[in-house]
Amino acid sequence: MLVLSRKIGERIVVPDCELVITVLGMEGKTVRLGISAPAAVNVFRKEDDPPAQSETDRFRSLLERSDP
Repeated sequence: MLVLSRKIGERIVVPDCELVITVLGMEGKTVRLGISAPAAVNVFRKEDDPPAQSETDRFRSLLERSDP
């Protein structure tokens, strides 16, 4: 993993796929990024995985499923 620090307006460029990521702004712990890529390049966002279901919640859902 490559870790970089960028300031607002600075860019990260991946020339092999013509990808450009620009830092648009920062507010608290939130960073706004702009991503430019050719139409043939798919760009997806991935959210953090949801927290694992607790044992209590898992047990509750099993009970609910077995109710007549």
